[in-house]
Amino acid sequence: MINRKIEGFLEKVDMNYLFCLLSKLEAQRLNQFPTYVKHKFPEKITVMAMEHVADNEVPDYITELAEAELAMQQAENPFDDDEGFDFIEETIDDSDKFIEEIKKDSLDDYDDEEEDFFGEPDDTEDSDI
Repeated sequence: MINRKIEGFLEKVDMNYLFCLLSKLEAQRLNQFPTYVKHKFPEKITVMAMEHVADNEVPDYITELAEAELAMQQAENPFDDDEGFDFIEETIDDSDKFIEEIKKDSLDDYDDEEEDFFGEPDDTEDSDI
């Protein structure tokens, strides 16, 4: 077989079907963990599942799962402070205000007889020529 623990369990209990069933359930439980937790396992999942059943001790990996979730959060946002503030960029659409200002502004407000840049009256009219 694979391991002395597994062989000892099968010899003592003589329940091959029960061992296989429990190993399958444990393997399914281990497969439900996220990929980044499964990469930390030292052996294949099936071997680990059979060893857990043979030892009659099933670790829950809660601490590893919490560490992995924290690592994933830090990987998503490496510049996140521990202060707990979430800075979200907020945009305000104020384009309507500027469009209305442009519509109100018309050429009727300007006089044709305004002085030019140097302060002299405009000589475009036909006067004494």
